[in-house]
Amino acid sequence: MAESHAAVIERSTAKQTRRFFAGRGRWLAGAGIVIVVLAAIGLVLLARHWPFSRQAVIEDLQEDFHGTVTFSKFHTTIFPHPGCVAEGATLVRAGMPSGLPPFATADKFIVRAHYWDMVLRPGFVANMEVQGLKVHVPPIGTMPPAPPDQNPSTIRVGEIIANNAALEIARREGDPLEFAIHSMKFESVSRKDGFSYDVTFLNALPPGEIQSRGHFGPWNSDNPGQTPVSGTYKFEHAFLGVFGGIDGVLSSHDNFQGTLSQIETHGSVEIPDFKILHAGRSSPLASDFHAFVDALNGDVRLDHVETIVVRTKVLARGSVADLPGPRGKEVSLDLNVNKGRLQDLLRLFIGEAHSPVAGVISFRAHATVPPEGRPFEQEVVLVGDFGIDDGRFTKPETQEKIAGLSERAQGKKTDDKDKKNGQGDDEDEDPSRVISGLKGHVVLKNGVATLTDLAFTIPGAEANVHGTFNLLNEKIDFHGTLKTDAEFSKVGGGGVKSFFLKPFDAIFKKKPVGAEIPVKMTGTYRKPEPGLEITGGKKDTDSKKEKK
Repeated sequence: MAESHAAVIERSTAKQTRRFFAGRGRWLAGAGIVIVVLAAIGLVLLARHWPFSRQAVIEDLQEDFHGTVTFSKFHTTIFPHPGCVAEGATLVRAGMPSGLPPFATADKFIVRAHYWDMVLRPGFVANMEVQGLKVHVPPIGTMPPAPPDQNPSTIRVGEIIANNAALEIARREGDPLEFAIHSMKFESVSRKDGFSYDVTFLNALPPGEIQSRGHFGPWNSDNPGQTPVSGTYKFEHAFLGVFGGIDGVLSSHDNFQGTLSQIETHGSVEIPDFKILHAGRSSPLASDFHAFVDALNGDVRLDHVETIVVRTKVLARGSVADLPGPRGKEVSLDLNVNKGRLQDLLRLFIGEAHSPVAGVISFRAHATVPPEGRPFEQEVVLVGDFGIDDGRFTKPETQEKIAGLSERAQGKKTDDKDKKNGQGDDEDEDPSRVISGLKGHVVLKNGVATLTDLAFTIPGAEANVHGTFNLLNEKIDFHGTLKTDAEFSKVGGGGVKSFFLKPFDAIFKKKPVGAEIPVKMTGTYRKPEPGLEITGGKKDTDSKKEKK
């Protein structure tokens, strides 16, 4: 029986299908063989040029950091990411003196990459993690410079993380500075483009929390000082009590840009409770600054610093720079105050609730703080000139004494009892405003202020004195002359006193009228002892007593 047309078509279609799949099977088998061969070749090449072998990793690190790298343990990782894990890592910089700790050590060093990056982006590593990192930096100036790179590294890293790390910077004298790094992350790291960073750490001196973000690089191996850097930082809860003689908690905010050898900074500093311990009274300080920092040696050039002490503006400029030899850094400042409040500045040095003297002060001075390790009030050295207008004493008893002296200098009779009872002169002779034209030259050193060319006037008298004020024990020792409008006998108070003092008028006579009287002020700030200085012998006796 003849086959139907449909059966013939079906048999033919089945035959063609078997031939198609038979051909496709042979093609797939051939392609599979090719893939296997290529994979085998790739594995062989990858094994020979595996970038995460112990030797390859050591060579890369030694080329980048110019030193000798060793691992106590090492193994490569294949799945899920290509990479490696190294333990007990150490880096010893080339040329370092013997006996020093390794420049860097790490408990564990982990590298993670992606296979597609190895094909599409050769030299790119997705992630590096460093655990237990410790960096030991020798004293500034003692580490040998890195040699110029002959073949700069082409490795690029997407992210480097080194949390809970430690940085130790040795000093020529004293214990090393230790920085506890809480978190540290670098992103897009390469020698060609540099990297961005985000780091938080505990500062060494003064202790306080710092957070900084910014961009570093690319590294200039021929001239490291020209390596660019930029960013911001916050410095908070900085305890100033670690510096001898002062106290307070500092906070600062800053933005910066430039190169490592000249980083330009703009920022602010606030110390709400700054205190010189000897005075025992705190004062608010707030500063805005513009400065340049040399990160290679730590020197700072202060271009403009504007500080508010309570309500008085102090302008400064200067530097914080290394001295010759191993001594350390010295602070050097030029200070300027124009029509400030004397009581605001005295508040820093006097522990009483109210300043003994108030007025409008202007001064120019140069101050230095050498790195001697002594308390602040003993280390600071200041040389300057000052002038005070509208000066007045704030203690009632001092006001009364000055008022009485003023009246006697004019030849007026005084009645201390009436003054104490509020029955003295009118307000236009208020003793709280009798000092004018107060000016002088001051040298502060070793906690002792030496004043020369000190002059001031009160109604009826003009004083010219010189002497010292000890900030540490508050002892005063001033000597000079008081020129009065009235004769010496009248300055003594008039009446019977005047009769007995009359013979001395010729001795202390001032031409054409009045008197010129040698005076002194000894004792302490709290208990001054004024008097006449009749003979040099008496002065010598007083000096000997003070030394005792």
